[in-house]
Amino acid sequence: MVDVDTFPGSAWHYELMELALTSAGAFAGEEGRHVRALHSLFARAPERAQRAGLTLPDPGRVNSLIAAGAGACAILALFGGPAGYLVSRGGGGQYMASVVLPGAAEEVTASGDSLALALIGALALALGQADPAAGMLPEPYTTDRVTLN
Repeated sequence: MVDVDTFPGSAWHYELMELALTSAGAFAGEEGRHVRALHSLFARAPERAQRAGLTLPDPGRVNSLIAAGAGACAILALFGGPAGYLVSRGGGGQYMASVVLPGAAEEVTASGDSLALALIGALALALGQADPAAGMLPEPYTTDRVTLN
């Protein structure tokens, strides 16, 4: 069965892209809200997303990490297996994160006022751009291909 809530243009996909955009412009003090939002969106993601190197940590653990000021650890808890990330911090204090999901042609990069916000932006973009053919998200539809001569 096809999960239409994950297609580009769906509410889930729109919320994911909105989260990536707002994370880029958020202040470090707002990261807890963004961490919770990504966790909530990922909890609604298709089952295949969890087989693509991402795992859903327990909400209690996420809330504990946020309360301890460890928002980046809460986001890193999503990564496992073949999903990859790279983080850096510029001299001006801006953080950058790159995320690559299995089957992706290239990594996705985002920046943020904190490490957690940069990771949220990159991961949200990567999930939003995931290739259904790579097994990350279900196929949006099937159609017969027509060849024009």
